[in-house]
This record gives sequence, C-alpha cells and structure tokens, in this order.
Amino acid sequence: MAALCTVNAIACAPVVRVGPDRDATGWHSELGSPRHDASSSESLAADPQSVWRAAAGRAVRAEPAIGSRVVAVGTSDRSVVLLDRVDGVRIWRRHVPGTVAAGLLIDGDAVFVATQAVPDGRVLALRLKTGVPLWSVHTGGVSAGLALTDSTIVAATDRGSVVALDRRTGEQRWERNLGRGIRAAPVIVPTGIAVATIGDTLYWLDSRTGAIRTRLATPGTIVGSPATDGSRLFAGTTAGHLLAIILPDLTVLWDRSVGDAVYGAPALSGDTLYATTDRGTLWRVPLAAPEHARSVALGVPFTAGPTPLANGVLVAGVTGDILLIDATTDSIRWRTRRRAPIEVAPIVKDRELFLVTGNGIVEAYR
Repeated sequence: MAALCTVNAIACAPVVRVGPDRDATGWHSELGSPRHDASSSESLAADPQSVWRAAAGRAVRAEPAIGSRVVAVGTSDRSVVLLDRVDGVRIWRRHVPGTVAAGLLIDGDAVFVATQAVPDGRVLALRLKTGVPLWSVHTGGVSAGLALTDSTIVAATDRGSVVALDRRTGEQRWERNLGRGIRAAPVIVPTGIAVATIGDTLYWLDSRTGAIRTRLATPGTIVGSPATDGSRLFAGTTAGHLLAIILPDLTVLWDRSVGDAVYGAPALSGDTLYATTDRGTLWRVPLAAPEHARSVALGVPFTAGPTPLANGVLVAGVTGDILLIDATTDSIRWRTRRRAPIEVAPIVKDRELFLVTGNGIVEAYR
C-alpha cells in the first residue's frame, strides 16, 4: 500500500519547469536591434498558420523579448511571464511591483524589466532560469523602453530622469533630470545617449556621466523609440514629421512631413526608413532622397511601428488587423484580424511570427 501511495504521489507531483541558464542570442534592444530591423532578413509564409496561443495576463502593452528558446512578456497586472518558444507553455510567472509598460530585454542569464508604479516604479533584473530577482532598484515609474550595453542599463522615467545602472548589480552610476517625462526608449551609441522628452526636446548625454552635451527642439513629441545606424537618428513625431538627425551634434539632415501623428517606432531597413501614422498610412522614405517618399493608405489606425521583412512589410493596428504589404506593389499579400487591439509591433524570427494583443494573448504563427 505504501509503495502504491509513493507511486501515485510521484505521478501526481506537478511538473516544475525552468528556463535556460542563459540565452544564446538575447534580446538586447527594444524591437530587437537599434535599427528596428530584427526581422528584415526574414520571410513569412503566404498563409501563416497558428502554432500556439498563450494567455499571459490581463493585458500586454509592452514589446516582448524574444530569445533563442523563450519569449518574455510583461503584463498590466504586474507580472513577467516566460513562455517556451516551441509550444507557448508558461515556464514561470513572477509578480513585479507595478504595471509593465516598457519593453523587456534579455541578456545572458537575466530578463530586465521596468515598472510603471507610482511612486514606487522600479527596474529589475530577473533570473532567466527561474524568474527570481537578481536585483531591484527604485527609479520612479518607467513607460519608455530600456537601453542596454555590455555593462550598463539605462532607464528613462515618467518624471524625466535618466538613470544609468550597473548591468550586473543594479548600482546607480549616474542620474540626470531632464525636467519633462520620457516615453521613447533612450538610444545608446558609442559616442553618447539620445533621449527625447515630451517637452518636444531631444537631448544628447555623455554616456559616462549623463551630462547634457547638446539639445534640439523637435517639431512635435517623439514617443516611438528612434532608430539609429550609429551615426544618424531617425524619429517620428506627434506633429507628423519624420526626422533624420546627425549624431552627436543633433543637426537635422532632413525633415519629411507625413501629415499625421507618428506614435510607433520607425524602422530602418537597408536604405529606407519605414513608418506608420495614427490614421493608417504606411510610409517608405529613401534615406538619400526623402522627397521621393511614397505612402499607402491602409485605413487601419496604427500606434505600433512597422516590421520590414525580406518579402514585404508587416503592420498591425489598434483595430486588431494584421497585414503583410508587398514591398514592390503596395498590395496586401495577407490579412487577418484579432478581436483585441494590437499596440505592439509584430516580430518575425526564424520564419515564425510572434504577435501580442492588448487582451494579454501571445500567439506564434508559421
């Protein structure tokens, strides 16, 4: 009888899942790369089919981090969830102090997350394997994506402070108050850090000290994270402008009017800048000839930026529509719809589409 109970106890024991010790590729930047072109060499099948579907939480409004074997998602009900990329099964769920409104990052053995709680917003490093906190630092609420280097993580707060933390310990290296809130992720390049505030100002900071080196008044607010090729910054504004800005002196190389507000992050792919507007237009702007920009009206309002692919451009709107636009003809090659708004740009990695909806559902298609 005892032996039978022992066997039954073993059979009924819950399966404990853990993540990998480290991630081989990581997710080191919002949208996967400083250019926002992580999917530009990928192709999507003509009629993608669902591989898995997972409920992460009440709502997801922050970009996920997609590792080589896992997907990390932050939720509005104060959690970070790690999913298996193969089947979407939850590996762990960790409560955090506040809503997650900023995109997550994965580096080595850690998932980095910022929370929006007022006044107790924090930046945390969670162990990739288990979700157990490695460190947690009070910064104030953070809505903007995090920025990461080999040794430093930079957070920009809703109150206008930029904080540099040691990547391994969370120890503060410096803090700079810019006076107005920040919604776009800081952009780090070897020569410094670019930070845009809701005061319609772009700042250039010294990466070692946080000192302000120069600033630029922008035509409207930058809320979508700018893209960069290392020597230039590309940003959209709420007043309907696409800007190319030379670093580090913040000289405007060109200013292209697109008529409507740009809320999502633009994407730089090859020699072209891609952007979407809140009234449903997809723009393609040649970097060397912005006057030859072309647009296609899709009739879907966008708050998320576009995702350039090798075989087109993927866009997703607040109506729940997902469209693949042909790069040559501007025709719609594929279209589907979800019942919830989509506020996060879709990502294609290893020919697999990862989609996050506003009601907390994460989906994978192939």
